[in-house]
Amino acid sequence: MLAVRAPEYFPRLDYAAAMLFADRFVLADTYQYVRQSYQNRTTMRNPDGWQWVTVPLKGRQHGLPNNAVRIRQVRSWRKRHWKAFAYNYRKAPYFEHYEDRLRAFFECPRELLVDLVIASVELVHDCLGLRAALVRASELPGHPAAAADILRALRPGTLLVTPETAALDAPLARNAMVLCFDHPTYRQTFDGFEPGMTTLDLLFNYGPETTEMLRRASRLLPYSEQSGTRLVSAADLKTDA
Repeated sequence: MLAVRAPEYFPRLDYAAAMLFADRFVLADTYQYVRQSYQNRTTMRNPDGWQWVTVPLKGRQHGLPNNAVRIRQVRSWRKRHWKAFAYNYRKAPYFEHYEDRLRAFFECPRELLVDLVIASVELVHDCLGLRAALVRASELPGHPAAAADILRALRPGTLLVTPETAALDAPLARNAMVLCFDHPTYRQTFDGFEPGMTTLDLLFNYGPETTEMLRRASRLLPYSEQSGTRLVSAADLKTDA
């Protein structure tokens, strides 16, 4: 099963769930960069609720392909991001287990946004122990920049889509499954609950339980049966993860 998503900076839970169920996961780094998206920012818990952490970019980047967008080398921005994670998650039960990998991520300088963001996706993928093969669209023959072209290059048996993109993407494949993700409510580092945080938020609080929590929050619906009520239980679906 193939999934295609634009890279997200320390991706959210629904993104991680797609990596969990896919056999191959295409990081669509040839797609157009979109301002005010999750392509160069993420959200984390803090004592006041939540906050953005945003990668600074050089000007006039909107409309460029992701793999051409350049980071603005503002002094100490990587240090500030690291400190934000360390300050807000230091007391989380499993932060220390992943701390060295996260610190090493921020110690590595990068010029292109895509290299940074894909490294963040790979970090989440590895911390979760997932087995999906991660593939950059820019490394495929012809460097395809549209979903239809990516599918022609890879010819998947089944395409994994989101409810938001199903109508556009599912007809491009022979078979398609819709990943319906019911965001779980869980214990966070601070009082209250804020949805939509980076996957690291769940990982720092639940460690090895995270993958099973993602599985339980997921339902898979054959695209051709969206008008019906039968759902495929994610727990019953065989995966490599």
